[in-house]
Amino acid sequence: MAKVFGRASIDLSREGTRNVGATNVWHLAGPIAGCIAAAGDACKGILAVSIGRWVGFPGFMWPLCGWMAVVGHSWSVFLKFKGGRGASATVGSFVALMPWEAVACGLMVATGLLTLGGCLLLSMTAVWPFCLVLALAMDTIDFKTACTAAFLVLWVIIFGWKSLRSDFVAFAEAVHTHLVRRKLYRYSALIFPALIYPVFGYGAFRSVLLVSAGMAFVVEYLRFHVPKVNEYVKRLFAPVGRPREAEHVSSTTTFLLGSAIASLFPEPIGAISMVMLILGDAWATLCGIKFGRRHLIGGKTLEGSLGCFVISCLSCFLMGKLFNYPLSMVQSLAAALAVTMVEALTPMGLDNLTMAPIAALFLFGMRAICGL
Repeated sequence: MAKVFGRASIDLSREGTRNVGATNVWHLAGPIAGCIAAAGDACKGILAVSIGRWVGFPGFMWPLCGWMAVVGHSWSVFLKFKGGRGASATVGSFVALMPWEAVACGLMVATGLLTLGGCLLLSMTAVWPFCLVLALAMDTIDFKTACTAAFLVLWVIIFGWKSLRSDFVAFAEAVHTHLVRRKLYRYSALIFPALIYPVFGYGAFRSVLLVSAGMAFVVEYLRFHVPKVNEYVKRLFAPVGRPREAEHVSSTTTFLLGSAIASLFPEPIGAISMVMLILGDAWATLCGIKFGRRHLIGGKTLEGSLGCFVISCLSCFLMGKLFNYPLSMVQSLAAALAVTMVEALTPMGLDNLTMAPIAALFLFGMRAICGL
């Protein structure tokens, strides 16, 4: 792929990172070549796990079949026992083991890459535990299989430690940027739909959100009536806060209020809407800043709105599959379009309040119309 999309003289073992893997292909020959190479590497893991399933191995051995693919990738007999780190082959193994959980977490990895401008292995390392917890909570895999899958992850982390260490350095540099700090802070709210709801149930998810929103409302009230409280809150949130939020209601409060309102809808609409809000708002901002050329209303861009629409649609459809909520692609497209229009038309800051309730309203309305 590097020779097809790059130049015929490319030698991955001597150029770039000198790693014969998809990341180096991306670096030397472009994103198309890198994506095709990554897909090919992922198919190794998918095929290995599928063979283990077809021949009747017990479930806990399937990740070990994927590990065989990773070992073969890392010490290829065709390359004098040299090769890549095996991250893509591991991803393929996870897709074969827990397809919807892996693909949904892949959206989080893509969001991390967009936010940090790289750090692929670090983004995967941060997201893999969520994938395993989700799969356990949804009964996609059992505990033994989760343990052997965790072994597969640890193998790649240890084997790719040099690259992971480089990612940590790049992450430390990226975190100096206010936008990155702010987005990472917002991503921490994914713990609501990714852990609290699958592990403890929708009632706990709704209760925690309502309590969090209530506490945020009380803090806002005290901020405007007790100057010392406002000073303390400003110092506490200085690394991620906007200057204009010092004298106005913070976006964190509007985010929690909007998510709490969405959680009042039937299960699992609130969780799906919250994911659409977090990822849609992030991609709208990041795509607008990095690729924005055509300006719309109030500083928003067409490219940012397209990013919001794509990620909202994908996250809606995938979360529906993950949470066993029957959503067609057409319904996901309609909900994503509504969320995108709200994000583009709502004044800056207030979109955190409006996006999740609108998404929930559309999902609930389509459920009622379709009789689901």
